[in-house]
Amino acid sequence: MDGRTMLRLLNRALGRWTGLQIRRAPRPQKKKTKAAALAVRAGRLPDYRPPTNPQVDRLVREPVFLITPVRSGATLLRMLLGGHSRLHAPHELHVRRLEVTAGTDLAVEAMSELDLQRTDLEHLLWDRVLHRELVRSGKDVLVEKTPNNAFAFQRIATCWPDARFVFLLRHPVSIAQSWYEADPSSRTPEEAAVQTLHYTRATERARRELPGHVVRYEDLTTDPEGVLRSICGFLGIEYEPEMLDYGTREEGELPKGLGDWKEKIRSGRVQQGRALPEPAEVPEALREISIAWGYLSDPATPAGTLSAEVTGVWPRDGLIRIAGRFLGAPPAPDLTAGLTSDPTADPAADPAGDPAVRWRLAVSMTGAPEHHLDYPATLHGATFEVSVPVADLAPPGIALPAKWDLHLTADTDGDVRRVRLQAPRTLHDIEQKKNIVVFPAQSVSSDADTIQVKPYYTVRNNLSITCQLRDDLSRTAS
Repeated sequence: MDGRTMLRLLNRALGRWTGLQIRRAPRPQKKKTKAAALAVRAGRLPDYRPPTNPQVDRLVREPVFLITPVRSGATLLRMLLGGHSRLHAPHELHVRRLEVTAGTDLAVEAMSELDLQRTDLEHLLWDRVLHRELVRSGKDVLVEKTPNNAFAFQRIATCWPDARFVFLLRHPVSIAQSWYEADPSSRTPEEAAVQTLHYTRATERARRELPGHVVRYEDLTTDPEGVLRSICGFLGIEYEPEMLDYGTREEGELPKGLGDWKEKIRSGRVQQGRALPEPAEVPEALREISIAWGYLSDPATPAGTLSAEVTGVWPRDGLIRIAGRFLGAPPAPDLTAGLTSDPTADPAADPAGDPAVRWRLAVSMTGAPEHHLDYPATLHGATFEVSVPVADLAPPGIALPAKWDLHLTADTDGDVRRVRLQAPRTLHDIEQKKNIVVFPAQSVSSDADTIQVKPYYTVRNNLSITCQLRDDLSRTAS
């Protein structure tokens, strides 16, 4: 008699006399840990964090990322950069699309014991792929140019805290035209414009939030050596003339989806870009971004006026670094004379070109004009950058709370111009932005107290800086 027959007879007898039966106990189900649930939940956007120890967790040091929309000349630029003896610029790698999943709960628990989340493992994988490619090249600096990186710039900057960024801009209408012409069966011109706006907005968000170096496709095609020299200067390496001869290097096939595959890029030489569109040719969908990138004049800026708009504020490492751009034209003729090296360009488009004009950041304490600081501004065409040491803003004996006003100033032949730094135009339609756009504070020790130094936007949308005791920091700056 087998076991099943015996169990059946036993249950029949037990049921008759006691009303009870014997049943096989169900297999115990192991309770999923919280870590396992987070790792396997489909469709969840995971959290990510910087490496605990970059020296241990990262093999690639100071990678360079080209942040740019599609059809903006990134393939040309990466091939030129790849001609440098130290720069390796492979095809688009799309590493941010590489994901890590756990096959079992035990694998999740094992990684949890190592304090490794799913996104930590993905970052290790991304870094390993880039490092393998870099080692194979025999060079020491990797340049990555996948356009979709513009949509993940925060995570890329978190994955590699020492990453450096080069922003490549192009006239948005030219991008849309090139995108449509590359594959007319895939999109209409109107659809190309909408898709272009998607990419350009992502690139602009990255440009506002990350420090980096800005170049333009139009400059790359007219003065490639000048653009390459500027990038090399930004990266801290020497320019090499061989970079221009990308046509003499064996690149192999350029498959669609991993870079430009058209004949123009295959020619092996830098070619003149298409003529810029007329203002009337800019569709409504692309007007705002064209204005933001300086390709179209802003109708809201009165003729003959000059203003300055903040494009980025980075309070860290004991500095407040401010980047921005000039809008409009200086009213004084002597401030526009000789402002650009291009005789065919509009002088008002380059407020910094005249070596006789020296723009500086004037920092003055509200209500105490005797407290005045002054810092030189570094200008690149119509854009500027300036850094302010936070320790200068909290000297011993300062009366708190204190507020500092910021102006750009230029002095030419005794004519002093003052330009206020304003919030970005993309925030103009947001009410109470001074409470929405919040910058981190930095600490300065002074007179046995800890002073918090913090940038903020005023109710008039101007950028200012406040100094408060740590206990008073919760109070809103007005």
